Amino acid sequence: MTLVPAVAAPWWVVAVVTAVGLGLGLWLARALATTAYRLDDEADRRRPGPPWLVAVAVPVLWGVLAWRLGGLAEGAALPAYLLLGWVGVALFWVDVDVHRLPEGLTLPTLPALLLLLAVASTTTGDWGSLLRAVICGAAGWLVYAVLAFIVPGGLGLGDATLGGLVALPLGYLGWGVPILGFVLAYLLSGVVAVVGLALRRLTLRSHIAFGPFIVVGALAALLVRFQLV
Repeated sequence: MTLVPAVAAPWWVVAVVTAVGLGLGLWLARALATTAYRLDDEADRRRPGPPWLVAVAVPVLWGVLAWRLGGLAEGAALPAYLLLGWVGVALFWVDVDVHRLPEGLTLPTLPALLLLLAVASTTTGDWGSLLRAVICGAAGWLVYAVLAFIVPGGLGLGDATLGGLVALPLGYLGWGVPILGFVLAYLLSGVVAVVGLALRRLTLRSHIAFGPFIVVGALAALLVRFQLV
Protein backbone atom coordinates (compact mmCIF):
# COMPACT_ATOMS: atom_id res chain seq x y z
CA MET A 1 0.00 0.00 0.00
CA THR A 2 1.20 3.54 -0.68
CA LEU A 3 0.31 6.73 1.11
CA VAL A 4 -1.67 9.17 -1.02
CA PRO A 5 -0.51 12.75 -0.29
CA ALA A 6 -2.92 15.27 1.19
CA VAL A 7 -4.63 17.79 -1.10
CA ALA A 8 -4.94 20.65 1.36
CA ALA A 9 -7.05 23.77 0.95
CA PRO A 10 -5.54 27.23 1.57
CA TRP A 11 -5.42 28.23 5.23
CA TRP A 12 -8.22 30.76 4.84
CA VAL A 13 -10.54 28.08 3.40
CA VAL A 14 -9.75 25.86 6.39
CA ALA A 15 -10.54 28.79 8.71
CA VAL A 16 -13.85 29.59 7.00
CA VAL A 17 -14.90 25.93 6.90
CA THR A 18 -14.07 25.56 10.60
CA ALA A 19 -16.11 28.66 11.47
CA VAL A 20 -19.12 27.43 9.49
CA GLY A 21 -18.70 24.02 11.11
CA LEU A 22 -18.87 25.66 14.53
CA GLY A 23 -22.23 27.21 13.69
CA LEU A 24 -23.63 23.97 12.32
CA GLY A 25 -22.16 22.05 15.24
CA LEU A 26 -23.93 24.29 17.73
CA TRP A 27 -27.19 23.87 15.82
CA LEU A 28 -26.78 20.08 15.70
CA ALA A 29 -25.93 19.93 19.40
CA ARG A 30 -29.13 21.79 20.28
CA ALA A 31 -31.18 19.55 17.99
CA LEU A 32 -29.74 16.34 19.44
CA ALA A 33 -30.14 17.63 23.00
CA THR A 34 -33.92 17.58 22.52
CA THR A 35 -33.74 13.78 21.90
CA ALA A 36 -36.57 14.20 19.39
CA TYR A 37 -35.18 11.18 17.51
CA ARG A 38 -36.14 8.84 20.36
CA LEU A 39 -39.16 6.57 20.20
CA ASP A 40 -41.65 6.39 23.05
CA ASP A 41 -39.96 3.39 24.68
CA GLU A 42 -36.56 5.13 24.52
CA ALA A 43 -37.54 8.25 26.42
CA ASP A 44 -35.95 7.23 29.74
CA ARG A 45 -32.46 6.59 28.41
CA ARG A 46 -29.50 8.58 29.62
CA ARG A 47 -27.80 10.82 27.09
CA PRO A 48 -24.59 9.37 25.63
CA GLY A 49 -22.70 12.48 26.69
CA PRO A 50 -22.89 16.27 27.02
CA PRO A 51 -24.16 17.93 23.81
CA TRP A 52 -21.21 20.33 23.74
CA LEU A 53 -19.12 17.40 22.49
CA VAL A 54 -21.09 17.56 19.24
CA ALA A 55 -20.59 21.32 19.01
CA VAL A 56 -16.83 20.77 19.28
CA ALA A 57 -16.60 17.65 17.10
CA VAL A 58 -18.15 19.17 13.97
CA PRO A 59 -15.85 22.22 13.54
CA VAL A 60 -12.74 20.23 14.47
CA LEU A 61 -13.65 17.51 12.00
CA TRP A 62 -14.54 20.00 9.27
CA GLY A 63 -11.28 21.86 9.75
CA VAL A 64 -9.26 18.65 9.51
CA LEU A 65 -11.17 17.50 6.42
CA ALA A 66 -10.60 20.87 4.73
CA TRP A 67 -6.92 20.68 5.58
CA ARG A 68 -6.69 17.12 4.31
CA LEU A 69 -9.02 17.10 1.30
CA GLY A 70 -9.89 20.72 0.58
CA GLY A 71 -8.00 20.88 -2.71
CA LEU A 72 -9.40 17.63 -4.11
CA ALA A 73 -11.09 18.11 -7.50
CA GLU A 74 -10.15 21.80 -7.37
CA GLY A 75 -12.08 22.09 -4.12
CA ALA A 76 -15.34 20.86 -5.65
CA ALA A 77 -15.29 17.53 -3.75
CA LEU A 78 -14.96 19.07 -0.29
CA PRO A 79 -18.72 19.65 0.29
CA ALA A 80 -19.36 15.91 -0.04
CA TYR A 81 -16.84 15.09 2.70
CA LEU A 82 -18.09 17.89 4.93
CA LEU A 83 -21.61 16.49 4.60
CA LEU A 84 -20.31 13.03 5.47
CA GLY A 85 -18.58 14.44 8.56
CA TRP A 86 -21.65 16.36 9.76
CA VAL A 87 -24.05 13.46 9.25
CA GLY A 88 -21.48 11.06 10.68
CA VAL A 89 -21.35 12.98 13.97
CA ALA A 90 -25.15 12.94 14.20
CA LEU A 91 -25.39 9.22 13.44
CA PHE A 92 -22.61 8.45 15.91
CA TRP A 93 -24.54 10.19 18.68
CA VAL A 94 -27.91 8.66 17.84
CA ASP A 95 -26.62 5.10 17.46
CA VAL A 96 -24.70 5.25 20.73
CA ASP A 97 -27.85 6.55 22.41
CA VAL A 98 -30.61 4.32 21.02
CA HIS A 99 -28.79 1.72 18.87
CA ARG A 100 -30.61 2.86 15.75
CA LEU A 101 -29.54 4.60 12.55
CA PRO A 102 -32.56 6.69 11.49
CA GLU A 103 -33.46 6.41 7.83
CA GLY A 104 -34.44 10.05 8.01
CA LEU A 105 -30.72 10.79 8.17
CA THR A 106 -29.13 8.01 6.13
CA LEU A 107 -31.44 7.78 3.12
CA PRO A 108 -31.45 11.49 2.13
CA THR A 109 -27.67 11.62 2.59
CA LEU A 110 -27.00 8.97 -0.06
CA PRO A 111 -28.37 10.91 -3.08
CA ALA A 112 -26.96 14.15 -1.66
CA LEU A 113 -23.45 12.67 -1.55
CA LEU A 114 -23.87 11.25 -5.05
CA LEU A 115 -24.97 14.64 -6.37
CA LEU A 116 -22.06 16.46 -4.71
CA LEU A 117 -19.55 13.96 -6.06
CA ALA A 118 -21.12 14.26 -9.52
CA VAL A 119 -20.58 18.03 -9.32
CA ALA A 120 -16.92 17.38 -8.46
CA SER A 121 -16.55 15.05 -11.44
CA THR A 122 -18.21 17.62 -13.69
CA THR A 123 -15.62 20.16 -12.56
CA THR A 124 -12.64 17.93 -13.31
CA GLY A 125 -14.04 15.60 -15.98
CA ASP A 126 -12.98 12.64 -13.82
CA TRP A 127 -15.97 10.34 -14.30
CA GLY A 128 -13.93 7.26 -13.47
CA SER A 129 -13.76 8.31 -9.83
CA LEU A 130 -17.52 8.75 -9.72
CA LEU A 131 -18.09 5.31 -11.23
CA ARG A 132 -15.68 3.79 -8.71
CA ALA A 133 -17.53 5.58 -5.90
CA VAL A 134 -20.88 4.12 -7.02
CA ILE A 135 -19.41 0.61 -7.26
CA CYS A 136 -17.85 0.92 -3.80
CA GLY A 137 -21.08 2.27 -2.34
CA ALA A 138 -23.06 -0.67 -3.70
CA ALA A 139 -20.38 -3.12 -2.56
CA GLY A 140 -20.31 -1.57 0.91
CA TRP A 141 -24.05 -1.99 1.30
CA LEU A 142 -23.90 -5.57 0.02
CA VAL A 143 -21.05 -6.63 2.32
CA TYR A 144 -22.75 -5.29 5.44
CA ALA A 145 -26.14 -6.68 4.36
CA VAL A 146 -24.61 -10.14 3.94
CA LEU A 147 -22.95 -9.86 7.35
CA ALA A 148 -26.26 -8.81 8.89
CA PHE A 149 -27.91 -11.87 7.34
CA ILE A 150 -25.15 -14.26 8.44
CA VAL A 151 -24.98 -12.94 12.00
CA PRO A 152 -28.52 -11.86 12.94
CA GLY A 153 -28.63 -9.63 15.97
CA GLY A 154 -25.09 -8.37 15.39
CA LEU A 155 -25.59 -5.98 12.50
CA GLY A 156 -28.78 -4.57 11.05
CA LEU A 157 -29.89 -3.18 7.72
CA GLY A 158 -29.30 0.28 9.13
CA ASP A 159 -25.62 -0.64 9.38
CA ALA A 160 -25.74 -1.86 5.77
CA THR A 161 -27.19 1.48 4.64
CA LEU A 162 -24.52 3.34 6.58
CA GLY A 163 -21.83 1.06 5.14
CA GLY A 164 -22.93 1.94 1.61
CA LEU A 165 -23.21 5.61 2.52
CA VAL A 166 -19.61 5.91 3.75
CA ALA A 167 -18.16 3.66 1.03
CA LEU A 168 -19.49 6.02 -1.65
CA PRO A 169 -17.25 9.05 -0.89
CA LEU A 170 -14.39 6.82 0.25
CA GLY A 171 -14.50 5.00 -3.07
CA TYR A 172 -14.20 8.32 -4.89
CA LEU A 173 -10.63 8.50 -3.56
CA GLY A 174 -9.58 4.99 -4.54
CA TRP A 175 -10.38 1.30 -4.22
CA GLY A 176 -8.32 0.82 -1.08
CA VAL A 177 -9.84 3.64 0.98
CA PRO A 178 -13.24 1.98 1.71
CA ILE A 179 -11.43 -1.29 2.37
CA LEU A 180 -9.30 0.45 4.98
CA GLY A 181 -12.42 2.03 6.50
CA PHE A 182 -14.08 -1.39 6.74
CA VAL A 183 -11.01 -2.97 8.37
CA LEU A 184 -10.61 -0.10 10.84
CA ALA A 185 -14.28 -0.34 11.86
CA TYR A 186 -13.87 -3.99 12.84
CA LEU A 187 -10.50 -3.46 14.50
CA LEU A 188 -11.86 -0.61 16.61
CA SER A 189 -14.97 -2.56 17.61
CA GLY A 190 -12.81 -5.53 18.57
CA VAL A 191 -10.56 -3.39 20.76
CA VAL A 192 -13.55 -1.77 22.49
CA ALA A 193 -15.14 -5.20 23.07
CA VAL A 194 -11.96 -6.69 24.56
CA VAL A 195 -11.36 -3.67 26.81
CA GLY A 196 -15.01 -3.65 27.87
CA LEU A 197 -14.87 -7.32 28.80
CA ALA A 198 -11.59 -6.88 30.65
CA LEU A 199 -13.02 -3.98 32.67
CA ARG A 200 -16.30 -5.87 33.18
CA ARG A 201 -18.24 -3.05 31.55
CA LEU A 202 -19.48 -5.54 28.93
CA THR A 203 -20.53 -9.16 28.93
CA LEU A 204 -20.63 -11.71 26.13
CA ARG A 205 -24.32 -10.87 25.73
CA SER A 206 -23.86 -7.11 25.56
CA HIS A 207 -24.91 -5.40 22.34
CA ILE A 208 -22.53 -2.79 20.99
CA ALA A 209 -23.81 -0.31 18.43
CA PHE A 210 -21.68 -0.81 15.31
CA GLY A 211 -22.64 2.39 13.49
CA PRO A 212 -20.16 4.56 15.43
CA PHE A 213 -17.32 2.24 14.43
CA ILE A 214 -18.34 2.49 10.75
CA VAL A 215 -18.28 6.28 11.05
CA VAL A 216 -14.94 6.45 12.88
CA GLY A 217 -13.36 3.88 10.56
CA ALA A 218 -14.48 5.82 7.49
CA LEU A 219 -13.28 9.19 8.79
CA ALA A 220 -9.96 7.69 9.88
CA ALA A 221 -9.52 6.20 6.39
CA LEU A 222 -10.15 9.64 4.88
CA LEU A 223 -7.44 11.18 7.01
CA VAL A 224 -4.88 8.40 6.58
CA ARG A 225 -5.78 7.68 2.96
CA PHE A 226 -3.85 4.56 2.15
CA GLN A 227 -4.64 3.27 -1.31
CA LEU A 228 -4.09 -0.23 -2.67
CA VAL A 229 -1.75 -0.40 -5.68
